[in-house]
Amino acid sequence: MSAPDPEAGAGPLPAWLPALLQLASPTLPIGAFSYSQGLEAAAWAGVVTDEAQAQAWIASHWRYAFAARELPVVDRAAALLAAACDASQPQAPGWVALREALAAIDADFIASRDSAEARAETRQTGASLLRWLYGLHPDSREARLGRALAVPGRAPSAPVAYALCAAAQGLPPQAARFGWAYAWLENQVMAAVRIVPLGQSAGQRMLVALRPLLAEPDPVEPWSFAPLASVAAMRHERQYSRLFRS
Repeated sequence: MSAPDPEAGAGPLPAWLPALLQLASPTLPIGAFSYSQGLEAAAWAGVVTDEAQAQAWIASHWRYAFAARELPVVDRAAALLAAACDASQPQAPGWVALREALAAIDADFIASRDSAEARAETRQTGASLLRWLYGLHPDSREARLGRALAVPGRAPSAPVAYALCAAAQGLPPQAARFGWAYAWLENQVMAAVRIVPLGQSAGQRMLVALRPLLAEPDPVEPWSFAPLASVAAMRHERQYSRLFRS
């Protein structure tokens, strides 16, 4: 029996892969690292005290909040941007319809945020993503849409802004979804490493264990039900001492 060919089945890497790595990088200057989404309050209350509990908390929040409600927003916004190839200028056919559709998706998502911190987090991260977009792709269709969606003191939500950034980078919708999903998982794991606290090796084990979540399909309709995480986030607003903003 001959030895397996390590190059068998290998094909050229997609040209957009570096753009995906850039957007999924923890060095992206959007401040996501400063949010724990209730995890710090859960650790403070003794709900999350070790690696197993941290992994269970993150997996539960993924299934009942993030993947059920936030990821579909990225999918829908990215798909709209990919399909509306003729809406490249404000005067182009389809521009107004695209802007209004993105605004409706954004408004629905903001309405689903059930604490002041959750709304502030997604707005702040969205504003930071738009600053990144304006700095790197100032003349793109996506930058023009970002300016059209933003109003003084109120930026679009983070998943809508991320879809704009991904489209400006030339990412297909599936890659946009993957990038936002992996960045969220990594941020939650790194938050657990700092908060619980856990070692770096524990963080890497958790990432390996949680990676299969990335392959789970979106729900038919967006929904969320994570009352424990919501209460933890609300309590975190008044926590005496904290490392994270949520």
